[in-house]
Amino acid sequence: MKSFFKAFEAETLSWEDKLNRIINIFDIWIDVQRRWVYLEGIFTSSTDIAQLLPNESQKFQSVANEFVGLLKKVEKSPLVIDVIAIPNVQKLLERLADSLTKIQKALGEYLERQRAAFPR
Repeated sequence: MKSFFKAFEAETLSWEDKLNRIINIFDIWIDVQRRWVYLEGIFTSSTDIAQLLPNESQKFQSVANEFVGLLKKVEKSPLVIDVIAIPNVQKLLERLADSLTKIQKALGEYLERQRAAFPR
């Protein structure tokens, strides 16, 4: 049985690597997309938040532009194999996830300060 595996070993290991990369990329992608959708509703529908948190609003806009740019690349070539071939796609998504986490944390801290300043 092992002798048959040797004939396909390189291809099998290549596919295993590709599938592991796909899992990692999509796990991060799901996190980015979930946070982006949540924050997009806050930052685009409320001009008050953009004025009260101008740095976070600007950072979110930058992240949104990069994420939408990635989505456009994927729209042009939606095959999973093509997505994992996008240069540095995992690093880009990790950076976007980190930025969105920081923006969400800053928003949470602002809201907590407002709750403390105006208790019920």
